Amino acid sequence: MFLQHHSTALSQVISQSTSNSEDFELIIKSKSESTIKGKICFEYLQQSFQAQIVITESSIKVVTQYPFAGILASAPVLSTFEIEAFQYLHKGSLTKNGHQNIVWLILDLIHLYNLLRFKPASILELYRDAFAFAKEQDNSVIFGQLSLEAPISKTTAKVLGQKAKRKTKYAYGNNLDLLASFQEILASYPQQFLLPKANLAILEPALS
Repeated sequence: MFLQHHSTALSQVISQSTSNSEDFELIIKSKSESTIKGKICFEYLQQSFQAQIVITESSIKVVTQYPFAGILASAPVLSTFEIEAFQYLHKGSLTKNGHQNIVWLILDLIHLYNLLRFKPASILELYRDAFAFAKEQDNSVIFGQLSLEAPISKTTAKVLGQKAKRKTKYAYGNNLDLLASFQEILASYPQQFLLPKANLAILEPALS
């Protein structure tokens, strides 16, 4: 994902009345000058989606609630220098750059939704390949349970992102979010992998 450039922060501000756009509906639950917490709703191919969202000047984080819960996506975290020109929130109002980044996050969610609905085997294949890399670096790691705080997860997430881009022809915005989402999908939706219940040991490949 790339940040959209604008000349000044003030020129980016979207009025509160336009929070319901053609792209998504933003339902605000709490708001201050520095943070908006709420829910976004959008539709794709006649399927309704809902996700929790937290927006600050420097970050946007989204977690899906429906139709699949727990899938993560986040915008690039802005540095202090970048905030002045590219902030996502200005005095409690969503900026044009914030709006654009939410649209990009929605695209991430839609691509993962399509994989889960129509090509779940691809999710399993991609995760297995990335996990094999992690296992070579640290034999103690557990399939489907890589800690996102562990150093090995950052490199594994990068490998997963590269493999996913080659296979799906789409670059996800945040590799750690992609890794976390894959693990959530494997644990929470075993029926997509023709399993009666979540059992990560069954999905784990036999590694030499």
